[in-house]
Amino acid sequence: MTTQMTLQEALRLAWQHWNAGQAPQAEHYCRQILAQHAGQPDALHLLGLIAHACGHLDRAIAHLREACSAPQFSALYASNLAEMYRQKGERAEGEQWARKAISLDPTLVNGWNNLGILLQEQEKLVESVLCLEKVVALTPGAAQAHGNLANTLRRLGRVDDALAHYQRALTLAPDEPSIHNNVAGLLLDSGNTEQALAHCQRALQQEPRLVGGWMTLVSIYLARGDLTAAEQALVRLQGLAPQHPATQQKQAQLRQLQGRNRQAAPTDFSGILQQVQPLLDEGHYLAAETLLRPFVSSGNGPLAIWQRLALALRAQGKLEETLAIQKMLVDHLPGDAVARFDLAETLLLTGDLPNGWREYRHRYQMPHTRDMSRRVQQAPRWQGQPLPGKTLLIFDEQGFGDTLQFIRFVQQAKRQSLARIVLDVHPQLLALIRRAFPDEQMLGRGELPPAFDAYCELMDLPGLLNIQLADLPAATGYLHADPQRLAHWQARLAGLPRPWVALVWAGRPTHVNDCRRSLSLAQFAPFARTDATFLLIQKGDASQQTPPEGMRTEALSAEIEDFDDTAAILSLADLLISVDSSPVHLAGALQRPCWTLLPFIPDWRWLMQRDDSPWYPGMRLFRQPAIDDWATTLENTASALQAWIETPSEG
Repeated sequence: MTTQMTLQEALRLAWQHWNAGQAPQAEHYCRQILAQHAGQPDALHLLGLIAHACGHLDRAIAHLREACSAPQFSALYASNLAEMYRQKGERAEGEQWARKAISLDPTLVNGWNNLGILLQEQEKLVESVLCLEKVVALTPGAAQAHGNLANTLRRLGRVDDALAHYQRALTLAPDEPSIHNNVAGLLLDSGNTEQALAHCQRALQQEPRLVGGWMTLVSIYLARGDLTAAEQALVRLQGLAPQHPATQQKQAQLRQLQGRNRQAAPTDFSGILQQVQPLLDEGHYLAAETLLRPFVSSGNGPLAIWQRLALALRAQGKLEETLAIQKMLVDHLPGDAVARFDLAETLLLTGDLPNGWREYRHRYQMPHTRDMSRRVQQAPRWQGQPLPGKTLLIFDEQGFGDTLQFIRFVQQAKRQSLARIVLDVHPQLLALIRRAFPDEQMLGRGELPPAFDAYCELMDLPGLLNIQLADLPAATGYLHADPQRLAHWQARLAGLPRPWVALVWAGRPTHVNDCRRSLSLAQFAPFARTDATFLLIQKGDASQQTPPEGMRTEALSAEIEDFDDTAAILSLADLLISVDSSPVHLAGALQRPCWTLLPFIPDWRWLMQRDDSPWYPGMRLFRQPAIDDWATTLENTASALQAWIETPSEG
């Protein structure tokens, strides 16, 4: 907060950052306000909300208590403090602050609602109903108001009144999962399990992660005597809330009913597939494994069950068992391209390149490569044999990174084939690759090629050339930046403090694994502690993200027109730090220092359990120590970066 900035302007900016999801910047403005206006309640209130959102409940309460100690403060602040005390379990204290809120503003809906819920949780149900009826009177069109009132009426045994308010809530919000789940519970209590099941399933369709919904579903199936369905629902519940007392109680109840003396594995195979796919999609791999195990316990079971189990195991890094299952699937389904492609990726991930390359060729039957091969089917695929005096067309087929990585094998293919080479690549890479292969004919993807005698996909070259780990990297420094672009960017960056660390935090959003590999710029807050200047070269929508407070950055994204610009920047930068995306391969191909951030189970090319890459000498890999644990990865990388800055000769 500068001397020219008014208090209201600073508060406006703080809220603007907060509403944009930029908590560090919002906190920065709040603290600047408090430095000049000690005890300012609006800034303290927002600091409390920020602390609460970050999981610091005690700190949030302390900020709000201080805000509410001011001579004048908003009733909303007292109401929010009441809710935080409720979350801490201090309901009596929360009740006092909720009453304070409505005394300050008798029309504050939030205050009446919080008081009603606090009273309900203290079993003061009659008083709770009075408060929640006030909420309904103030907001008759709010579905949640009717739902909260119905919950308390239900506990008072006023079933008809509760059902009426639930129905009103559903009229106002027909797709609200919590209301459907509460209706299901009421109907279950009344013995109407059929309608209860319909409402519960509707709730879980709208919100598959609704813990209360899975609790209700287990109870419904137990009431109906459908123990198989109850067990399947319980596995989902265990995946979401394994330590919840209700989860353990339902498990004990189910075991008692089953007697745990089952003679054979379950056989509801279609049901299990419907149950397990959402778990896999949502990343609950251990829960998926637990759900699937009984169906294959005898060593039999449909192949679709085994295939899902292999996916769950692979995602957890249990690769030995994954390979055993995938090989069995290929033995039973030799013509299944998906089974063979899955096996290929696991073989490559474990470093078994010869067998991995062999299976990887079965991707030809996958939709994206099948479409590409149609345009060249008038000639045979190259099988690695000599083609003296003939023309070999090599075309890329996948992403930019794949092309940048595998283009290194073109010269080796030329030597082995003895053929004239024609390269067909994405137009955005043409200039960069043309400099590396000035003697070869180049085409942009979609251009009509000259007559050719054989063709192959770029990513088939390592298999056709029998490349093994010991043969890598096969080539280094095989791409080069454009001298004119280098001169331009040298002038552009001159004067920026070194070291220059280029930064990329997100990949292409449409990539099948993007949710596992991409980050937000805000997650790089630990990097603000380092003495680097970060060159932000991120492209796409992610480039609009705001850097963490204190991070010294230079935004270059808007000035980057193509890969030649990126190549020039990477050639000048002291280091690139990036998620698994094309700039990593560009830096590696330029033989520039690069640190790559990897998810727990990375793309196959990065192998497992090593901090270097045979593909790119000098590259360092920073891996998640556990699934989705980016926080530890980024802390480790930031510490390594500062050490590298302090001892650059060791980088």
